[in-house]
Amino acid sequence: MKKIFIVLLMSLVLTSISLPASAAAATLSLSAGKTSYKVGDVIKVSININSGGNALQVVRAKVTYPADLLQAQGFTLGSLFPQKSPGETIGGGTLYVGGYRIGEGTSSNGALGTATFKVLKDGKATLALIAGSRMITAEPKDIYSGGNSISLALGAVEKPKEEINPVKPQEKIILAAPVVSSATTQEEGWFKINSVTLNWTKPANALGYVTKLSADTLDDIGEVVTTKDNSTTYNNVEDGIWIFYLKAKYQTGFSQLASYALKIDTIPPVYPQPSIEAQLNPNNTNTYQIFFNTTDALSGIDQYQIKFGNNDFKNAASPYTLNDNEKEARLVTVKAIDKAGNESTGVLAIADYIKQQEEAAFQAQKEKITLFDIQANAAKRSWSEFYLVLSVIALILIIIIIWLIIKKRK
Repeated sequence: MKKIFIVLLMSLVLTSISLPASAAAATLSLSAGKTSYKVGDVIKVSININSGGNALQVVRAKVTYPADLLQAQGFTLGSLFPQKSPGETIGGGTLYVGGYRIGEGTSSNGALGTATFKVLKDGKATLALIAGSRMITAEPKDIYSGGNSISLALGAVEKPKEEINPVKPQEKIILAAPVVSSATTQEEGWFKINSVTLNWTKPANALGYVTKLSADTLDDIGEVVTTKDNSTTYNNVEDGIWIFYLKAKYQTGFSQLASYALKIDTIPPVYPQPSIEAQLNPNNTNTYQIFFNTTDALSGIDQYQIKFGNNDFKNAASPYTLNDNEKEARLVTVKAIDKAGNESTGVLAIADYIKQQEEAAFQAQKEKITLFDIQANAAKRSWSEFYLVLSVIALILIIIIIWLIIKKRK
């Protein structure tokens, strides 16, 4: 029985341990309270987020609906993405809405928001999420992989008649989109350059390319061909997060939109202002610590480095505790480095402060020794006085004893 219990316990422990799953695809979905409504009813359709475990910064949904059957009345954002995205469209058969977060993204699932429609007349209404929806991470990277559609019965819906010899829809020909790369930047990190060269693959039969560099998330960049080459250079690009958009023109149309993110930060962090503090130990010696901190407006602080005198810089964290050799330096220099590689330094003179603190510690030690000597001398004097009194008493006793002996003999 004991062995069976141990086996069961081990099984429970092993089944409770799970390896972290890789992030799944991010999707959007539509849902309504029911599937049939009457003319005049108000329908609330929820746009739901499945992040797939990815931290999202911006979510935008593009929904089509039959404008002859439904009247779009508005859209209310949920709490996951409370900031309203610009360029909202509500009406004319299209609902294009979205929100974003300030600060860190979120991987939580839930509602982007709720769209409200009014039923105008009988029919069958299909609402669908279409291309143009976006689910963007902080990198930024669009990881939207698709959405659903829902059908709603409005009033008495007639059963559609079956077509005799229905026309088979033509298969859509997918035109290859170029793949963008850069020798000067990478999408994964920040860079401290304002001149960027972008290259892309050149698909067969491509007649030219439409390009655009924008700080906004775009669904389309028009149809005006800007170059026939497969590279372009942008000079004096301002600091910030930019997205390069590209699509190829073919004889039969345009490719899907390709994109490439650029993160540029050329401004160094705010100059750090180091400070020093001394802590007096029980043995009247000092421990010295250097404190430092600063901020960076765009890419953020990546690391700090410190050096003493003419020595080399080394990585450090605040507070930094000085060793005995470092206490001999006259100057300490703290360097702040942001994620783009920009640097700023702050210098602090420490020699006079350490000298002053060491003298104070020495004086405290000296006073302690003096106090000890005084106490020791006082104790020694007390014992001497005690011995003197004791000797006097003993002498008196001896005199009394001798006197008694003499008196007895007489």
